[in-house]
Amino acid sequence: MLIFRVDLYINIDIIIMEFEIFFYKDEDDISPIEEFLEKLRRTNLVLWKQTSRGIEKLRVKAYHTEPLSKYLEPGLWELRIKARTDILRIVYTFQKGKIVILLHIFIKKQQKMPGRELKEARKRLKEIKLEEVN
Repeated sequence: MLIFRVDLYINIDIIIMEFEIFFYKDEDDISPIEEFLEKLRRTNLVLWKQTSRGIEKLRVKAYHTEPLSKYLEPGLWELRIKARTDILRIVYTFQKGKIVILLHIFIKKQQKMPGRELKEARKRLKEIKLEEVN
């Protein structure tokens, strides 16, 4: 006799929710994140591969929690990547319609989030919010 648990199927469907990933672009239509990743691919292939996997995981809501992701402050989260001794962070935000926008990327050299990196992410978030209004 087969017994199907409908609630199990519903829960799995919610977990597999897919998000679209977009890269921040400046007023000249240039993405500093894509440029950073291209340079990283040439200089540190191991970290680049780990970062690519992490970005791909962001498509699934289940990965929007620690240890892969961490809430920073209203509107900002960080994707946390580690490969060997290298630590990389991507600061991102969400938009309506299951969209993740990667705002800023950097290699972390200290325990605490550097203020200049967070400042840059905040600036880009503000630009995006202004574009939504216009």
